[in-house]
Amino acid sequence: MNITEIAVIVVLMILSFLSGMLGLGVAFVAIPALGLFGYELKDVIMPWALLLNGLTAISAAVAFMRKKMVDYKTAIPLLIITTAVAPLGVYLLQFVSTEFVWWIFVVVLIFLAYRMVFPPQMPDTDVTDIPNKKRVIGGIAGVFIGTLAGFLGVGPGFLMMPTLVLLGYTARIAAATNAVIVTLPSFSAFIAHLPSAKFDWWMVGISSVLCVASAQLGALFMAKRVKSKTLAKVFAFVLVALAIYRIILLLTH
Repeated sequence: MNITEIAVIVVLMILSFLSGMLGLGVAFVAIPALGLFGYELKDVIMPWALLLNGLTAISAAVAFMRKKMVDYKTAIPLLIITTAVAPLGVYLLQFVSTEFVWWIFVVVLIFLAYRMVFPPQMPDTDVTDIPNKKRVIGGIAGVFIGTLAGFLGVGPGFLMMPTLVLLGYTARIAAATNAVIVTLPSFSAFIAHLPSAKFDWWMVGISSVLCVASAQLGALFMAKRVKSKTLAKVFAFVLVALAIYRIILLLTH
C-alpha cells in the first residue's frame, strides 16, 4: 500500500466518522473526496461509495432499531421502492457524460450544505407516526429519489431525509427511518455497477471495514466535544469547498 492509498483510507475514515456523528450516509461526501485523488467516476468511485454507504447505513440502522426509533410502516415500503428503482438510475447513467453527472453532483453538494446550515423547523416532541396519505406521497417521491440516487451513486438518504421531515417526522425519527431505507438501495445500485466496476478490491475491502468502524465511533461519540450545529456548519463548509473545487476542474478541463 503506497502513500496515496493510505491517504485515501484516512480521508474516508475521517469522513465516515463525521457522517456517523451527523447520522448521514458517507457516499455523498466520499464521491467528491475520491474525485480529488483522480479516481474515475462511473466505474470506480460510484460503486465504491455505494458499498461504503450501504455498510455504514446498516450499522446505524441496527442501532436505531434497537432504540425502537424506526417507523416501519414508512420504512419498509420505501425500502422496497427505492431498492427496486435504484438500478434504473445506474442504467440511465450510461446515456450521459461524466461531466454532466459531476455538475448534478455539485448542485447536490450545495443543496446539502444549505440544509445543514439552515435546517427546517420541527416540533420538539418526536413524531413517530404520520397519516397513510402522506406515506403514499412518500412512496411516489421514493420512485424519483431512488432513481436519482442510483444515477448519482450516493444512495437515497441525501434526499430521503429531508423528504421524511417534510412528511411530518421530527429529525430523530426521520434519521432513524432513513437509515433503514438507504441500506438495500445502496447495495442494489452497487450490484448494478458490478459488471463495469474496475476498482481495487483490496482497497475496497480495507476501506469498508475501517469506515464501518469509524462510522460506529462517530455515532457513539455523538458530538460530545463539538456542538452538533457547529459540526454541521463545518461539514457544510467542507461540502461547499469540494463543490467549488469540482466547479474549477469542470471549467478548466
